[in-house]
Amino acid sequence: MRQSTSTPAGAPAPNSGTPRLTLGMVGDPRSVHIQRWSAAMAARGHTVVPIDLSGRGRSALGRVAAFVELRRAMARVARSERGVIVVHGVPDGFLATGMRGLHPIVLHAWGADVTTEGPGLLARVRGRQLRGLFRAADAITATSQFLADTVRRRFGLEATVVPFGIDLRRFRPATAKRRPGPIRVGFVKVALDPKYGPDVLIEALGRLPSDCPFEVLITGDAGLTATLEERVKTLGLDDRVRFLGRLPHSEVAPLLADLDIFAMPSRREEWGVAAAEASATGLPVVASRVGGIPEIVVDGETGILVPPEDPAALAGALATLFADVELRSRYGEAGRRKIEAEYRWESCVDRMESVYAGVVSRPRRA
Repeated sequence: MRQSTSTPAGAPAPNSGTPRLTLGMVGDPRSVHIQRWSAAMAARGHTVVPIDLSGRGRSALGRVAAFVELRRAMARVARSERGVIVVHGVPDGFLATGMRGLHPIVLHAWGADVTTEGPGLLARVRGRQLRGLFRAADAITATSQFLADTVRRRFGLEATVVPFGIDLRRFRPATAKRRPGPIRVGFVKVALDPKYGPDVLIEALGRLPSDCPFEVLITGDAGLTATLEERVKTLGLDDRVRFLGRLPHSEVAPLLADLDIFAMPSRREEWGVAAAEASATGLPVVASRVGGIPEIVVDGETGILVPPEDPAALAGALATLFADVELRSRYGEAGRRKIEAEYRWESCVDRMESVYAGVVSRPRRA
């Protein structure tokens, strides 16, 4: 659905000092992050035009036909006064090649869309397609410094770091102390994908003393669920590990507020919004030292970082926090302060809006 305002073109948008923009939001509209960015820009008075690239249920020929219409939609945005094409999650293949020539265009690098590399002819072709689209872009953003460094290394281009940002009104420490009981650990993802290391967490739990009082809540659907449940039973942990399935994003904040520790044993993580949400909630975070996670979790200050795929190290970190409630409190409070200082949602929206305004203020490229 098109979100619009009645502000005259070129006039300052309501709730913003930036003149009104027309933003063609290109990506999968089911994404929580695209929904949040779109709502924030619309709230500031900008016109938001959703452009759906999810391609669900289309044949190969259907996708080509759909892209012709999608390119027309993007071209309409580009021709509008102060229009910007905003691409969330950089595509490759036919899509990347077909987007070239449209201006102004802003690419938002999210993660695997940029970090995925491999051997062989197809990987080289994909790399050239991405390189062409990146070099044609009027601006590039990245969700983390790690990802910005990857863009520089692969394509020789600079990206502005603009994280997803955390809504500190929703993600905040619990106002009341949690009821007495076992120490509660949370693992919160949309899907139980191997790259997030849920199996590493299960193995770590199996190394903890049998009399250690803990309860673990794991969210996420599909993927490794059946395998993990079987392993939990084998380790005798089925009375202490609960699989909650996929959790709507609206229910994540209440769940975090009911935890004592957040675990993020990822094998790969380009930034780690889940860790930022946990820190905003005042939780100590135990996480892998990979990708962009160290930008959020400061070892020995807001949590504990361990090597990836190391259940013994993860178990040791959890045991340390289990034994020291004051340490948990200190890490959680420091994590909240860090998110307040560096990842406040409103500040991230300001930065993103500035990127969009910057590309329309420059002469339009041919």
